[in-house]
Amino acid sequence: RSAIVLLNDYHALGKRIVYSVMRASGFELFDYGRMDVDQLVERAIADRIRVLMISVLMLPSALRVSEVCARLRSADSGIRVLVGGAPFLFDAQLWREVGADAMGQSASEAVTIVERWMGEMA
Repeated sequence: RSAIVLLNDYHALGKRIVYSVMRASGFELFDYGRMDVDQLVERAIADRIRVLMISVLMLPSALRVSEVCARLRSADSGIRVLVGGAPFLFDAQLWREVGADAMGQSASEAVTIVERWMGEMA
């Protein structure tokens, strides 16, 4: 069970591209649209998501990923977080700083990462 979301941001093009490439690669995933931290954590846990893809364009939104990751870990959800977007491309270590499990530099890289994770979870 996978989901993709735009976190506290209004620039959805990147999310749409990743969603389309994931679907074209055979993945079924929830499109959560745009959410804030509280909504996202609650919904991901309720939906029993295994892989959560978070897209952002602006740095303040990227920094909020740390709250999502911390709350998912404190809930012992086991959800893996994959992030992408401009702030993570500009700072190659930002994904680690916010506590994500991986960062995709492109939609095709997101597919590769999720395929690897699915193999590990099987």
